[in-house]
Amino acid sequence: MTTTKKFSRFRTTEFYLFVFLIAILVFLKIFAAGFYDINNVMSILNRFSYILISAIGMNLIIITSNIDVSAGALISALCIIVALIGKKGLNTGVLLISAIATGILISMVNGLIITRLRIPAIVATLATTQILQGILPLSVNGSIYDLPVSFTWLAVKAKIFGLIPGSVVIAIVFAVIAIVFMKYSRYSRQLYAIGNNMTGARLAGINVNRVVIISYMIAGGLYGVTSVIIATGSQRVTPTMANGMEMLFIASAVLGGTSTTGGKGKIEGTVIGALILSMISSAINYLGISSDWSDAVMGFIILASVVTTTYKKKKKRVIEGAEQ
Repeated sequence: MTTTKKFSRFRTTEFYLFVFLIAILVFLKIFAAGFYDINNVMSILNRFSYILISAIGMNLIIITSNIDVSAGALISALCIIVALIGKKGLNTGVLLISAIATGILISMVNGLIITRLRIPAIVATLATTQILQGILPLSVNGSIYDLPVSFTWLAVKAKIFGLIPGSVVIAIVFAVIAIVFMKYSRYSRQLYAIGNNMTGARLAGINVNRVVIISYMIAGGLYGVTSVIIATGSQRVTPTMANGMEMLFIASAVLGGTSTTGGKGKIEGTVIGALILSMISSAINYLGISSDWSDAVMGFIILASVVTTTYKKKKKRVIEGAEQ
């Protein structure tokens, strides 16, 4: 094997994305004074943790060539549930179990509607979004406040070396499990098969509906973990605190190399994508740029990622066609 061929093995989407991340970090070190302040870094890491956890679930869904635009509204609903339970003084373990179970249940309903009723994923999950956003303001009078100090344990007390947010450890654990799971499990191979060719997957004996429903359920459970991290950040919880976050989760997966048409994507790329996106708003602030540019910058990054992925896919098809 020549040196060129050996090097080409490392020239993956994840490799180029990692180089891009390093370039961003160096740029911010030079031009964004104060960006590496320890409090800012810890804030970014906390944001990164909950974006990554939900992005892992979103990644599974997108690989099957589906989508979930209800994630933000669902997490907001779960935050309210977490707050109502936390109001009774119950510990973080109970909050996590309750949020995960509820997230799995609601996302399972999404999966059933999509697979059994054959309603496009974007339509089904958009309907779920509207339902949740309509019900939540009616369920609480503005917000839930005066929560006990114990409610914020995960955000305030659970710190490694008294500094690193415990949520980061949780995110790393989930990321490692997901990487191993996606590399070695039979289920992950079925996910990719469905995303590449759903009809072919059915003919190969894969229970497509079941696999898709499970992907939504896993994502729902991960949304539950995210909701606890977000909700316990303060002693006041609002019914809109996670609205719109689904775009961050989708963007993390897409930026990480997951194909929007399904069948392709790695957790490693999603990890890097989530880290990059978690830094954008803070980086813009420290660069002295209007915060209004945050969404625009994110949009440009996503567009560039999609265009690059599409180009590489077409190039691969051309090469495969020429070889045949």
